[in-house]
Amino acid sequence: MQEAGLVKAVLTRMHAYWARIFLLPKGVIHKVECICRNYLWAGHAEYKNSPPVAWETCCLPKEQGGLGIINCHLWNAALIGKYAWWIHSKKESLWVQWVHHIYIKHKDWWMYNPTQNSSWVWRQICKVKDILKPGFLNGGWDGSYTIQKGYQWLLGPRPKKDWVPMVWNRVCLPKHNFSTWIYVQQRFLTQDRLHKFGVVTTGVCYLCGVQMETHSHLFFECVFSMQCVLHLQNWLQVHWQGNVMDWIIRWRCRSLMKKQVVMAAISGLIYSIWNCRNKCRLENYIIQPRQVVKGVQQLVKIRVNKGEFAKGSVKCKAWLQNVLD
Repeated sequence: MQEAGLVKAVLTRMHAYWARIFLLPKGVIHKVECICRNYLWAGHAEYKNSPPVAWETCCLPKEQGGLGIINCHLWNAALIGKYAWWIHSKKESLWVQWVHHIYIKHKDWWMYNPTQNSSWVWRQICKVKDILKPGFLNGGWDGSYTIQKGYQWLLGPRPKKDWVPMVWNRVCLPKHNFSTWIYVQQRFLTQDRLHKFGVVTTGVCYLCGVQMETHSHLFFECVFSMQCVLHLQNWLQVHWQGNVMDWIIRWRCRSLMKKQVVMAAISGLIYSIWNCRNKCRLENYIIQPRQVVKGVQQLVKIRVNKGEFAKGSVKCKAWLQNVLD
């Protein structure tokens, strides 16, 4: 998750800064996105494997199921849209007056088409103008177009994911958030997927050594995972069956605090099971389920700040105190 934060805070922000000054060619934008994608999944600029999650999904806002990383192509188009808006609104600048005098010449800007001998920059502005035209004319931007509005319009409307508040809740560790996000996408590279890609010759689960390792088997049908879940349930004093995300979304718990702490523990367990699976694969070493849950307990106890939950009910405070003891 640290990589995702650095991609958002540094790499894409650097692009956003330079894109405000220059109109970047597609090749440059593509290279920037490749560097961001590779760093997200590998921690460095070189990554030759197929990413677990499509970059378009990563670039969606968090509430729509993504990581909130800027889509450089769409951001650049939204930025160019600012120039198109200036031309439409006849902003009092020397450049806009020059464009109207040299290119448009009293024609309707929305019906204008550039000539073949026009400059590359001018053709790009006109191309983006045509893409954003419905938004300019029907998007309610009169007098108030911003790059952010154009970017959101280019992303398009998408339904919000009901699991987002739990996956990204503030009690979870960032690395647990990220693992849980991959979990809900069902994009862990489990044995069945690796076998399908020809990476491994067998798809047997490393933790139980009996059944095929699929996403649903590893979380939480495997004997090892089921034992971890039982220990976690006994500690938290809650019980669930079936898909854990479906359960926690439907869970009628009046305390948001309790729900967040339980989800933090579940996220920690997802991360720990995947970590145990990889240790078994690479080092042939299996940690006992009780020890796995004990590690999750310690992390959750460190993460929970009692002062943040001072407004909880007496019953919830008693439950939290019992969990932390």
